[in-house]
Amino acid sequence: MVLRKRNVFDVLDSLNDQPTKAANVLIRVDFNVPMSFNGDQGTITDDSRIRAALPTIKAVIDAKCNAILVSHMGRPKLVQKGEDTKETKTQKHQLSLRPASERLSKLLGKPVGFGEDCIGDTAKAAVAELPKEGGSVLLLENLRFYKAEEKNEVDFAKSLASLADAYVNDAFGTSHRAHASVAGVPALMNVEVCGLGLLVSSELAYLDFSSKAEGEIIAAIIGGSKVSTKLPVIKGLLKQVDMLILGGGLAFTFIKAKGIPVGNSLVEDSMTDTAKEILEYAEEHGKTLVIPVDA
Repeated sequence: MVLRKRNVFDVLDSLNDQPTKAANVLIRVDFNVPMSFNGDQGTITDDSRIRAALPTIKAVIDAKCNAILVSHMGRPKLVQKGEDTKETKTQKHQLSLRPASERLSKLLGKPVGFGEDCIGDTAKAAVAELPKEGGSVLLLENLRFYKAEEKNEVDFAKSLASLADAYVNDAFGTSHRAHASVAGVPALMNVEVCGLGLLVSSELAYLDFSSKAEGEIIAAIIGGSKVSTKLPVIKGLLKQVDMLILGGGLAFTFIKAKGIPVGNSLVEDSMTDTAKEILEYAEEHGKTLVIPVDA
């Protein structure tokens, strides 16, 4: 059985002793939503990830706390380089989280503030504007505009942690990454004020297969481009499920590990031996590992 983890309500209970002002809760969300562009005008084509975070956000603001949201958006490699070029400015515009703040405002039916940066004086100023009585929402700019986010640099994590009194992770899709906003921030804060959001909690409940009926077969599907970033998840799932279906780019590494030509397809050559070990583990333990037949 999956042991119950501390969730957002546990965190809120720990914040009851804030006599002078409302607590600020830093929530790591996943607003990496698909966008379409007509010139400079960007439109969110699927807001499912924003909607999925609503229960946690509402729990925080209903408790008269302020919700400070942080997320990544895409892979802003040009922005990270910091070069003053037209291409860099275009990428920064297209990967800004401002459209997400506007969509969230419509979904919540209330204003959502937007911080033009996620750290530094700009972020601190935006947080300082949050009302002492709580109940407000602020979304900060794209975390991945900084390389330090993906490298889990301590100073970057400290900057994020300094903005809030508590931390909640509700970004299930990025929880496997040892990034500053996922791993670095909670490591710097008291465990009593850290917990999981309702989305992550519900996903963990789905992964508890201890009560499956006799003869019931559990299957899981996993995709993505790299085996290396999904390795702990793949190994963990194989121990619990009867069938694991591999899709996306990472499947090609397994296909190559089986000695099948993959042409110019995406392959992590450094992970082919690991893929072979996983294939052998699956066979030895009676697990079915399914890879695409049309690749």
